Formats: sequence, structure tokens, C-alpha cells
Amino acid sequence: MERWRVIISGAMAPEENMEIDYDLWQSASRGASPPTLRLYQWQPSAVSLGYNQTAHKVVNTEFCKASNIPIVRRPTGGSAIFHDAELTYSFCGNFDSRPSFASPLGSYLSVCGGIIRGLKKTGIMLEARGFSEGKEPSFTGRDCFSLSSRHDLVCGGRKAVGSAQRRNSAAFLQHGSILLDIRKDLWENIFLEDVDFSKIVSVNELLAERISADHLVKIIIQGFEEEFGAVFEEGELTGGSPGK
Repeated sequence: MERWRVIISGAMAPEENMEIDYDLWQSASRGASPPTLRLYQWQPSAVSLGYNQTAHKVVNTEFCKASNIPIVRRPTGGSAIFHDAELTYSFCGNFDSRPSFASPLGSYLSVCGGIIRGLKKTGIMLEARGFSEGKEPSFTGRDCFSLSSRHDLVCGGRKAVGSAQRRNSAAFLQHGSILLDIRKDLWENIFLEDVDFSKIVSVNELLAERISADHLVKIIIQGFEEEFGAVFEEGELTGGSPGK
């Protein structure tokens, strides 16, 4: 059985989170690391923009500044996300590690499959939306969770997990948000366009008993192990070289 890597980072600074994901992707591109799942949170809560978005066209920058909500840029595309009460995942894999990784669709489906399997352990049945509506998310003024993209993970048509991916000639990075709760008052003030909450659902809205981020970490790892038939061994970030 293959032995891959999981890194449980806890809550980290927004810019650091994005730098680590990028570095892990670059390490996978060099063939210097095994496929790596990373699970983390944000301290403080922050907004991330797709790599070709302009902040003032999507979010209320003055409100964010006054509320100590940093705005950072992701290495992936997609639209703006408020990272607050959530568990964030990232997954990096070299194309040589698994045949499905060589295609955008194959890699999306396999990574999302790990999340679906994990959340199924709570009784939540997610599925990929399978279709997109409107413009490519990077070129709209809407928040990510108000948009409908084919790779969204939904329950009853409502998005619980939003993801984005970026690829080069050797490896891919996919990361996304698994919503635990939604503080609607903040979402309403952060985004310039109205948030369509009818399209969004959090994990804790779907459960009779609330789930903690720590428990969610455990079942997501189990889901990835089942999806890939691999053992995920916990690793650590090394100072200055998180990809190693």
C-alpha cells in the first residue's frame, strides 16, 4: 500500500497558508515529495481572491480593513472566499503518482471523492454539481459560494464545498473550503454583490449534532485513504522549506 503524506497545520496566518500551498505544489512538481493532503484553518479569518481578481471589484476593502480581515491572493483561480468557520484542504500531486492526476477532470473527481467519502461518515451525502452556470468564476463580482460550478460539492443543490485547481506541466494543486458554519452578517458586509444564501449550506446545518474541526480532520483523512487506497502518514512543515 502506498504511503502518502498528510500535514495538519492548525490555524495559520492567511499569507502563510497560501505560501505553503504554493510551495507544496512546487515540491510536487519537482518530484521531491509524495502526494500531500494538507488540512488547515485561518487566523485571523480572511478573504482569498482568485489569482486574477481585483479586490475592490469583489469585496468591501474598507470594511475588511476596519474589521481586521486580511485580503490575500490564492495561487489558484476561482472567485473570492471568506475563510472563517471552515476547514480548508489542499492536495498536491505529481502526475506520475496516479494516472488520474494527469487530467484536470480525473484529478478533480478523485480529490473530491476523498471529501465525499469522509463526510459520508457523518451521514452527509454530497455529490459533484456536474454543471456550471454563468461566467467563469474568476471574471465575476460574486463570491465563490453564490456561484454554480461543475466541481462544487453540493447537498440538495446547495454548495458545502468550493474548490479551485491550478496545474503546470508536472503537478497540480487543488484546495478548497469545507464550510462548518456561516456568519451571515460578515458575509453580507464583505462582498459587494448580495450573497445568495439559498445556494449555500454548512456542514453543521446538515447535522443533528455539531461536528468539530478536529473530528472533521480525522474523517477527511479516512476518506482520502479510502479513495486512493493509500496510507496518509502525518508529516510536518520544515522551517523555510514547507515542501520538503
